[in-house]
Amino acid sequence: MFRMMIPVAALFLATGCGKMVELANQTHTVAAPREEVFARMFGDDSMFAGLPLVTNGGSTRLYELVTKKGEPGFEKMVPEERPEAYKIKIAVAMEIPREAHLIYSVDDGALETGLKFTFEELAPDRTRVAFAIDELSGDGAKGLQVNRSALRRIARDALNKLDDFEQVDEAA
Repeated sequence: MFRMMIPVAALFLATGCGKMVELANQTHTVAAPREEVFARMFGDDSMFAGLPLVTNGGSTRLYELVTKKGEPGFEKMVPEERPEAYKIKIAVAMEIPREAHLIYSVDDGALETGLKFTFEELAPDRTRVAFAIDELSGDGAKGLQVNRSALRRIARDALNKLDDFEQVDEAA
């Protein structure tokens, strides 16, 4: 099973190569129920479908992929400037349908970055989606740029799914 996860993680990270337009924190309000918006952005056909579910306590879910030094595919995931790293973790924490937090960390959070989506129900048919980028923390963070851009690609894909809904003015 772990061998199947390595290609998913490699795809996860390799897709970020190349120059992309920077994402910024942003907010969208759409005319749809919160559960429907969350399902469209992070449903069964999302990038997280291949990650193993670690916990499932009702509405809280944690998907996690951990690779350690010496395991197949580890060298593709470790940042170039951190060859001494011993553990890489990609985690997706979801409080369904209120929040999704994607985290990439090296050596138990010594170096970490992430993306966060929150889904606020303004009315039964109106949802505010807020997107925020976690600051890159830790020393020697330059090597995370390729892996960070892979996370941003996932965020861009999720945010693009908001185009399926009618955008509404929040004041309305």
